Amino acid sequence: MSIRTLLVSLLIGGLIGYYSPFYRTQEIGDGIIFTGLAILLISIGAQLGGDNQILQDLNAIGGSALVLCVGSIIGSIMCVYLLTMITSIVDPRFASSDENTIARQGSPSELGADGFDWQIILLIFISLVVGLGLSTIGLPEHFVTGVVSLSDYALLALLFGVGVTVGGDTEALSHIVHFGWGVLLIPLAVAVGSILGGVLFGIVIDMPVTHAAAVAVGFGWYSYAGVVVFDLGGMKLGTIAFLANLLREIVTFFVLPVVAKYFGGITSIAPGAQRQWT
Repeated sequence: MSIRTLLVSLLIGGLIGYYSPFYRTQEIGDGIIFTGLAILLISIGAQLGGDNQILQDLNAIGGSALVLCVGSIIGSIMCVYLLTMITSIVDPRFASSDENTIARQGSPSELGADGFDWQIILLIFISLVVGLGLSTIGLPEHFVTGVVSLSDYALLALLFGVGVTVGGDTEALSHIVHFGWGVLLIPLAVAVGSILGGVLFGIVIDMPVTHAAAVAVGFGWYSYAGVVVFDLGGMKLGTIAFLANLLREIVTFFVLPVVAKYFGGITSIAPGAQRQWT
């Protein structure tokens, strides 16, 4: 599936979310995201479970994914912190309640009391187990193939749901206006740091620069990265991309308090990349 098609789906969702007359637009968007994500993860699980070579190399693949995850997080933190040091976008010595609100945002936005998104983690676990089970319990091959083929449509639905959620967030523009348009440099710094960190750490483990960059450019969006890199780079690289960005989602929750304490509130946006802005 082309990137253009995915962007169109995101744009349409955004326009519908922005102009939606419904009061519960955010909840509708979250519901679409949950559904699309579940189907997508089941599909990815079925793909992984049906490839014996991937299962045999899972330790090595997981190790590579962890290294790239750590590299992307460190790179993003350093770039955003340097940005706050050399510009007047936000004073890194303090974080207002508005900044903390931005750093805590997520979609879907149901967080536990400790800030951990247990619903998403549970959804990931169950969906992957179901997908792995479908490919290993002896179901007809055409049935499993049909499940795998749903990944493109599920990704379209997921991006549409993200668009609806973001478009329906009427407070987002007010935040940008409040902080100034220069605040848009922050996601740019996150992106540059992710790629640089992923590439540098990829070199350490002898991964080609283009492969490491492809994994890092997922920016923590494991569902998107998994499907797109599966299509572009094959099963092994797609699995690394999926696991690296999934780990980034999980690791972010544990490093946020440390990053916020020692680098400032705005820098705490960096570890989760897209997670903190959607």
